[in-house]
Amino acid sequence: MNREVKARVLLVRVPKESIGLFTALIDGSGRKAVARTKEKSSEEVYLIATPHTFEELLSLVESIGRHIEGVEVIGEVECIDVG
Repeated sequence: MNREVKARVLLVRVPKESIGLFTALIDGSGRKAVARTKEKSSEEVYLIATPHTFEELLSLVESIGRHIEGVEVIGEVECIDVG
């Protein structure tokens, strides 16, 4: 049985010192997405969401960005590169 999982991935730049807080806020918001960093030393964070939570996720990231300086939405990506 081969099932394809549909997901939308948003790439966000977050200052390294704020990644822990950023991912905690994502987790605490009702798990609109799963956060994964691109590399250990990277400021890039992938937010993996289902298609029906993606629009809510965009609003959530914008709200978080008003409180954490340096949060920047890079955009939606087709695939992830988690090292």
